[in-house]
Amino acid sequence: MFAPGHITGFFAVHKSKDILKTGSIGAGITVNRGVNLNIEEGSGNIYYNKKKVDICSVNKVLKYYENFGFDKNNYDIIFTSDFPLGSGLGMSGGCALTLSKKLNEMLDLKINYVEIAHISEVECGTGLGDVIGQYVKGFIIRKSPGFPINVEKFKVNEDYYIIIEIFGKKETKEIITDKKWIEKINEFGKKYLNELLKNPTLENFVNLSYKFAVNTGLINGNILELCNDLKFTVGASQSMLGNTLFCISKKDTLNDAISILKNPIVCKIYY
Repeated sequence: MFAPGHITGFFAVHKSKDILKTGSIGAGITVNRGVNLNIEEGSGNIYYNKKKVDICSVNKVLKYYENFGFDKNNYDIIFTSDFPLGSGLGMSGGCALTLSKKLNEMLDLKINYVEIAHISEVECGTGLGDVIGQYVKGFIIRKSPGFPINVEKFKVNEDYYIIIEIFGKKETKEIITDKKWIEKINEFGKKYLNELLKNPTLENFVNLSYKFAVNTGLINGNILELCNDLKFTVGASQSMLGNTLFCISKKDTLNDAISILKNPIVCKIYY
């Protein structure tokens, strides 16, 4: 079972007493690389790219489905991915979403597996909108937080490539629980969401994402330099919230863009 990687260009935080309405508004794209899930008979271990791990959102999902008779001690949960955890590409959300969907099928339940995954990630502080983006897929504007899902989805030309370069981990929870960061994020996130809704193109998305990253102060200095070097492409910015660069390029600038980066991962938008 597969969940695509999710790049958030910009967002605004919304917290509510109702956890289903806690989340974020904003815009993002899913890519055709992400996380795959297999469940095998085992002894209750969780693996991510062959390493034994402890993923908060996964543990929350497992705990929920234990109420319906799933015994995690009889299985190993095995995730494989092109992306590391904590890189701002939605892997915590993708793990929660694939697992929730798989267990929903295994136990022949009819519950909303997307809600379970979203709640798990929100409770862990690892994301606010990735699960919804990964469920809807494509180039998505999230117009209201959480559930019910309220998005606009746009089809884009096949000529676009997404280039990703990962520079390390960044803790989402440290940012989305800090009042000063939230104020700044919400100021620019809401502003740029309104601007994107007026002109919902991929070019405008990456341009506003860059402005958001710079004006909030969230952008990494190294990534900022590379964004300037990549101005000959459609544009580049930093995936939120991660220490990861993303660049949108057409085919004619793809090779030149790749040559600037050390460890580029080339993707397409995933629908």
